[in-house]
Amino acid sequence: MATISKLKELMSLPGAVAAGEFADDGRLIAYYGDIDEKSAEIAAMMCAANKLMGNMQAKGWSAYTGEGGFYPVLGFAVAGGKYAACIMGNVGVFVKLDQADFDKVFETLSKYI
Repeated sequence: MATISKLKELMSLPGAVAAGEFADDGRLIAYYGDIDEKSAEIAAMMCAANKLMGNMQAKGWSAYTGEGGFYPVLGFAVAGGKYAACIMGNVGVFVKLDQADFDKVFETLSKYI
């Protein structure tokens, strides 16, 4: 489980605007950063839905190709416009694309799975 201190650590990453933790069912557990609670709740649902979709696709791809190693999904990023959501496990950070260091983001996130 991510604590506020861990979310604050994620917020120290270049370009970070919000960090949070979500349950598999999309419930918001905790958040920190420049985001209101309603937006954080929607972000939690989006992250959970994308994690579920990624796992479905990875499991299907593994079954179709006979290749392992895709499932379960441990982490992912979704980017659009000026921002990206970077997720590992059930913890994520939203970053500005033009400022993010994705290697550092996922290195930091990997501590929380």
